[in-house]
Amino acid sequence: MSFAFAGVSNCMFDNYSDNELLLQRLCNNDLKAFEYLYRNSRNRLYVLALSILNDENAARDLVQDFFIDLWYFRIFETITTSLNAYLYQSVRNRAYNLKEKLRTHDRLKQGYLPQEQAMRYPLENEELGNIINRAIDQLPAMAGKVFRMQYIERLTHVEIAEKLGISKHTVSNHIARALKDLRATLKKNL
Repeated sequence: MSFAFAGVSNCMFDNYSDNELLLQRLCNNDLKAFEYLYRNSRNRLYVLALSILNDENAARDLVQDFFIDLWYFRIFETITTSLNAYLYQSVRNRAYNLKEKLRTHDRLKQGYLPQEQAMRYPLENEELGNIINRAIDQLPAMAGKVFRMQYIERLTHVEIAEKLGISKHTVSNHIARALKDLRATLKKNL
């Protein structure tokens, strides 16, 4: 005997373990489907990110940001492969991208002389500082602004995005462009 309750959706009793059904429900703005996906995927995606980044906080933030982007930007509407494969590949790619970004950040930090060496070579360091500042000034306006906020003011991508009213992805794009342009300009001048 089957009972139907007025005003109660059948999806309340659905099993979301079928990935095709889950994707369909996501496309229909089913928040319960998203909650199911989040609860059943976050731990294994966290372990994946952690294995690449070796940083618990960075891995946790990366997975959290991924799910926010997945829902907010409705990325799931463009998935053409299996849902699990997409989740795995996306988090894996984001983790490797973040790892490379952190390496680049470390290389930039190492490129500056420690304070005691700066005192020994003031003219060379002043000249180098001037070259770098001129190179930053030559960047497109927004790329230069975002670059300064990231590397001089030490703001995170989220903080920059909030201050400028742009997305984190746009911030990342500006940083990538700025670094590419700076490398080319500094290569010519050094």
